[in-house]
Amino acid sequence: MSEGRTGVLVMGFGGPDCLEAVGPFMCNLMGREPSEELVSRVQRRYLAIGGSSPLPEIASALAGKLENALAGAGHDVPVAVGMRYWDPFIEDGIAYLVANGCSRIILLSLSPFESKVASGAYRESVEAASAAHPELEFVEAPLISELDEFIAFYAGSTAVELMDIEPNEGVVLAFSAHSLPESDLTEDDPYVAGLRATADRLALKLGLKEGHDGAGGLMFEQFRTFGSDEPPRAWYLVFQSKGQRPGAWLGPDLDELIEALADTPATGLIVVPIGFATDHMETLYDLDIVSAGNALDRDLIFARAQVPNDHDTIVAGLVRVLGGML
Repeated sequence: MSEGRTGVLVMGFGGPDCLEAVGPFMCNLMGREPSEELVSRVQRRYLAIGGSSPLPEIASALAGKLENALAGAGHDVPVAVGMRYWDPFIEDGIAYLVANGCSRIILLSLSPFESKVASGAYRESVEAASAAHPELEFVEAPLISELDEFIAFYAGSTAVELMDIEPNEGVVLAFSAHSLPESDLTEDDPYVAGLRATADRLALKLGLKEGHDGAGGLMFEQFRTFGSDEPPRAWYLVFQSKGQRPGAWLGPDLDELIEALADTPATGLIVVPIGFATDHMETLYDLDIVSAGNALDRDLIFARAQVPNDHDTIVAGLVRVLGGML
């Protein structure tokens, strides 16, 4: 086959684009038919955030902006979307790029951190789809969390929330990420290490102290995690959106921090969801509704920093990195 174009495949977990799609999406995600009661419960959550997952629209918008920005930088590169558990699937995105003359595909994950659960799942889908296209070359883009622009965006969105709270001296920062079953983590799994490194980079960008194990000892009786108690502002790495699967999950949980804060002089918290590059059920429902409610029930101020989604800052960072791969 003659040398063809390079394309970009934006990959994510996917999400239902309407309430009727919740059941089939969950079947794909779980690998089995969900109970009617579970589907109904999840549908109600989606209804609370507008009736669908925000991911399909965000991923499509990001792909469009990325293709236009690459073209503006002199790169004729088609950009497609492919999801692990919903339409358009990863194999659909690959087929689209092949139809547009691509023989080399750059894989761009919307999961900002490397983990078996996310990165491994994407690679499985790519490997399965590549069986029909043995001529294709695949190369992985750097993780979004490694971009300077990812840190710059979160520093800016955190600063916006701080400015909206006056006075804010008693407000702590909670850097949150999706909890995972500890049994799903390999011995050398980079997920937690990546989160800690990113939390440190963001803290330093915000003018805060570097993190360390055992943070929380100056403020709480029992709550401990990676972070810093030191002035000018305390910050803590926490996890959220723990699933129903039995067994140990990564912690401590965000809601444990909220409960602990209620017994301190702290006035509230700003959640900075560094584990996410785009909005999901986990940000719009788990944070904005459930955790916000838990904080308000304890008379704590609650705010949540915006995530990058398709913001121009993150698009510029991706163009910079992808341009060097073309």
